[in-house]
Amino acid sequence: MNKMLIVIIALLIISFLLFSFFRKPRSTELGNLTFEELCKNNGDQWMEMEETRKGKPTSTSMCSGCMIADNHFCDVDEYIEYVKKLPDFVR
Repeated sequence: MNKMLIVIIALLIISFLLFSFFRKPRSTELGNLTFEELCKNNGDQWMEMEETRKGKPTSTSMCSGCMIADNHFCDVDEYIEYVKKLPDFVR
């Protein structure tokens, strides 16, 4: 049983390392993309809802924007700044 646990942990660590190495990092370059395209290309969700930070609404009006973690950004510049501040292993 102990060997099986070690094998499972080793496989999880290897999987995490491979995922981290081969995944496409989030981009902060808008270029010719729309905010929606940048959001989706980064693997985040585009939706319409209230703007939020850390899961708490910062506005009562609805907007189309990008959902990343528990934040919903209506402004592309705020989204890009947030992505730039993410740790490398998350970006």
